[in-house]
Amino acid sequence: MSLRIGDAGTKGRGVFATGTFQPGDLVLDYQGEEKWIWDIPENLWQYTFQVDYDKYILPKEGSPGWYLNHSCEPNCVILGRTRLVSLSKIEPGEEVTFDYSTNVGWDGYAMECSCGSPRCRRIIRSYRYLDDGLRRGYGACVSSFLLRVRESASESTEQRKD
Repeated sequence: MSLRIGDAGTKGRGVFATGTFQPGDLVLDYQGEEKWIWDIPENLWQYTFQVDYDKYILPKEGSPGWYLNHSCEPNCVILGRTRLVSLSKIEPGEEVTFDYSTNVGWDGYAMECSCGSPRCRRIIRSYRYLDDGLRRGYGACVSSFLLRVRESASESTEQRKD
């Protein structure tokens, strides 16, 4: 893995590339024990990676998964259940980021954003609250459990039309 933990300014610590990643390269596969959210101390929730409704992976403390930051203009996307792949070319020294909204299905989730992107949304919410353009742009590059819900909602809409 060509990653290191480093200073990410106002965001605290972050994950940085030590080598070059081409679009579509595997950057990180979240590792850790899968737990129900209520089995994880609340002060650790900020470090978790959601893999299903109420199920999360708590990465090993100090690992790249522990420090991966959000960006409203990420250079990585989620593929499948736990894999992050590069969306664009990532150069050595560049911070590795993904959009937390593509991984969160909890309606009550809200986080103040400090990503610094010109397209910053200021408040990060669950996937359901992303505007239609962003959801279309991400396509299938969101957590797989969110895709199941999206497909179910589409099927329900289609059935109501019949």
